[in-house]
Amino acid sequence: MVRLSICVALTAALCGAAHAIDYRWTTGFAQGTVEAIIRNAAGSSVNIYCPSGQATTTPGMFVEVGRVKPKKDEAVDIQVIVGRENHPFVLQEIQFEAAGRGFYNSLYRLIDALSQAKGRTFAVEFPKYRIAETFSLRDAKRSLGSARDFLSGCEI
Repeated sequence: MVRLSICVALTAALCGAAHAIDYRWTTGFAQGTVEAIIRNAAGSSVNIYCPSGQATTTPGMFVEVGRVKPKKDEAVDIQVIVGRENHPFVLQEIQFEAAGRGFYNSLYRLIDALSQAKGRTFAVEFPKYRIAETFSLRDAKRSLGSARDFLSGCEI
């Protein structure tokens, strides 16, 4: 009887410790750079950053997907699909730098689209690889705010 009680208690404790992972946008600030990051169940991530406290204040984003392994300095076309809007970017390996007015405006529009989206998810497509990853929009508005605020202090 005692063994049965111990087994039941141990099983209940182990089952209670298993929690579902909640994929949502988070914000961080370190060494003069603010970042908004989302990960998905596949281990992929989108990281939008503004290094306003750095010597170089060019904002940008990193997109890391395990199934896409770009070569050194490879240009990788992506499309970020938010609702019915398509936001095309060219990554250098896994990074997009918003250097220049056109690139800055593209990042600005993406941030506003993500923070104002009515849906629950957005997608990042890699046409060359025929791969798409889906990410949550949960807490995007809280983490990104408006593009104007998020990119405050970053160069145009």
